[in-house]
Amino acid sequence: MARIPERAEAVVIGGGAVGLACAYALARAGVGVLVLERDHVGAGASAGSACMVCPSHADRTASPASLRTGLRFLLDAKSPLKLRPRPSELGWVARFTAASLSEARAEEGTRLLRALAVRSTELHGAWGAELGTGLVMHGTLNLWGGAGAAAGQAAVVDEARHAGLAIEALDAAGIAALEPSVRGATHGALAPGDGHVDSLRFTECLAAGARAHGAEVVERVEVVRIDRSGPWIRLTTTAGTVAAERVVVAAGIWTRRFADDVGVALPITPAKGYHAEFAGVVEDAQRPIYFSDAHCVATPLDGRLRIAGTLEIGTDPFRVDLRRVDALREAGERYLGPLPDPSGIWLGQRPLTSDSMPLVGPLPGDPRVLVASGHGTLGITLAPVTGELVAGHVTGELDAPDPLLDPARFGGLSGVRAAAGRRRAPAAR
Repeated sequence: MARIPERAEAVVIGGGAVGLACAYALARAGVGVLVLERDHVGAGASAGSACMVCPSHADRTASPASLRTGLRFLLDAKSPLKLRPRPSELGWVARFTAASLSEARAEEGTRLLRALAVRSTELHGAWGAELGTGLVMHGTLNLWGGAGAAAGQAAVVDEARHAGLAIEALDAAGIAALEPSVRGATHGALAPGDGHVDSLRFTECLAAGARAHGAEVVERVEVVRIDRSGPWIRLTTTAGTVAAERVVVAAGIWTRRFADDVGVALPITPAKGYHAEFAGVVEDAQRPIYFSDAHCVATPLDGRLRIAGTLEIGTDPFRVDLRRVDALREAGERYLGPLPDPSGIWLGQRPLTSDSMPLVGPLPGDPRVLVASGHGTLGITLAPVTGELVAGHVTGELDAPDPLLDPARFGGLSGVRAAAGRRRAPAAR
């Protein structure tokens, strides 16, 4: 059985990409860190990620455009979206719908997410060089074909340029020059500031890097309860009790349960996603290829191609819907030609907040307990900058979270907010 110390300066709950990025940043800052992971490092959503590092796709999901698209998708069993909310999730759906009505709020959120993603990509580069994560910076290729292709390309190119992101519009010849295996696409757009990294390798490298800076990373230990009634925060685990000065909850979809322990309700729901992997195909691919009409992406990973996508709310978390897998394969075959049977299928749960913005900062009423969760599909992209922000809070370099990331921003919480700090999150561009 794993053993844990009786005390720690900071305990991070969760050994996924976000939790280990927090641990790595904290350990580099000289903080004594203990990471507790209920399974093995990267076992949750991190392992199944699309593996993109993508400022160009860092959009606020809760938006009027998402509502319009979502209503159309709900009528198609193979669409990227499936919504079957249980009664306990109806409140979340109502909040999400309300948060999606304002174009101004959607644009504000997207500006911040893209600024964070740009900073996070810089950190991916620096950390990747130090840790050997295998980051590849060849951009993302977005594809369109058929009716509406020109309009889709124009909208994405205009939006990226308005945000100050590099983007290059491509015709069929330009697409073929970049990715010879692609067929059937008439319009494309290359976002050269994007990259990709094997998400499991990235997570394992973060764990090794945190350990090299003095952190303890303990696997197969589950945190059962958080008690903050005393001068130290006491965590009851399956391996005993540990007392901590600070706790960072980076537990993905289980974050809500730990917040409940300290009297804070966080509107996080599981958003199920899939990937299918195909061995020995499209081996000349150099970058993620995003199929804009199907809202899924094919990412080349060391001898295999991973096609990832879909968003399901309220469905059975353990049931594989083969129609979703078929839809991923069909999207790939439309632009890449025939694919064999998948060599692997994955499904998992991403933590999505009711306004689709991450939660990064102290819980209201007790700055000793911080949250780093709710990143939805942007966990790999935003992991490094999340670690940087959490380390800033713990060391005192950053006093207040950005209002759009603040865990106290939701109605029904205590409403306690820290005073404005000396350093803020990266300014939205």
